[in-house]
Amino acid sequence: MNCKTMKNETISGWLNINKEPNISSAQVVNMVKKITKAKKAGHAGTLDPLASGVLPIAIGSATKTVRYMMNSAKTYEFIINWGCGTDTDDKEGKIIAQSMKRPSKEKIIKNLAKFEGNIFQIPPNYSAIKIDGVRSYKLARQSKETKLPVRKVKVEKLELLEYINPDYSKFYLKCEKGVYVRSIARDLAKLLGTYGHVSKLCRLSVNNFYYKDAILLADLSKLVDKSSMSRCIHPISVVLDDIPAIDLDEHKANLLSNGQKVLFSEDSLDKAEIIEEVYITCANNPWAIAKYEKGFLFPRKVF
Repeated sequence: MNCKTMKNETISGWLNINKEPNISSAQVVNMVKKITKAKKAGHAGTLDPLASGVLPIAIGSATKTVRYMMNSAKTYEFIINWGCGTDTDDKEGKIIAQSMKRPSKEKIIKNLAKFEGNIFQIPPNYSAIKIDGVRSYKLARQSKETKLPVRKVKVEKLELLEYINPDYSKFYLKCEKGVYVRSIARDLAKLLGTYGHVSKLCRLSVNNFYYKDAILLADLSKLVDKSSMSRCIHPISVVLDDIPAIDLDEHKANLLSNGQKVLFSEDSLDKAEIIEEVYITCANNPWAIAKYEKGFLFPRKVF
């Protein structure tokens, strides 16, 4: 098979889905598979059923690049409902604590810096974190006691966007992998001497995917032909911006496809004896991820 026809006759790439509330991330993946007729699909970072916004979905060969998205920075807008704590730390949960105390706008702003930088947080009991191989939310639903470990995470920015009224405040958050917005709402409320939960959450961006460009599933389903659908699909390379890229001729590309090492020399690579990951293309088509070591390319993942 030559580089120009490429190996993936089916659609491969990334979709920027605008997930609506009241549907799980797994359900979105299944619906994308049905609409696109993709055999393989996967998301890069779960959104709670309550949440809306950017949910990047990899289809076809792009599923081999999902891990490159997992550490990406994310941004959110969310609303905290003050004075009411729930067992899920969002509005879907059962009310477990209440307070008449409401924080002032000034006090909220004064304390936001304590949630920026490297912070420690305990994930919500209703989360996908595993305890002895079982998802925490499954244990919580069975009313089994869960004790999740404290985790170190990084928040780049937490900003009050709007003091809507004494009961509700709107925030902007930029963070790295592993941050739970629901935990921030719960812990900020506690610091302010009250209770709180997330009443609305929208993810604005993940890596190079932005809310303004995201497509609803309903709109995706209207794109009946492969040509119109392909215009919504981002190339595999969109998540590989941070690693070196090399375009190989057909002979060398096929050697990599067959699991063989390839002799390759280029000044930009020769300066380093080992480069753990290099993005390989053939006639500018996605082809493989390889390791470069002492003048040779070794295949790691073949698209």
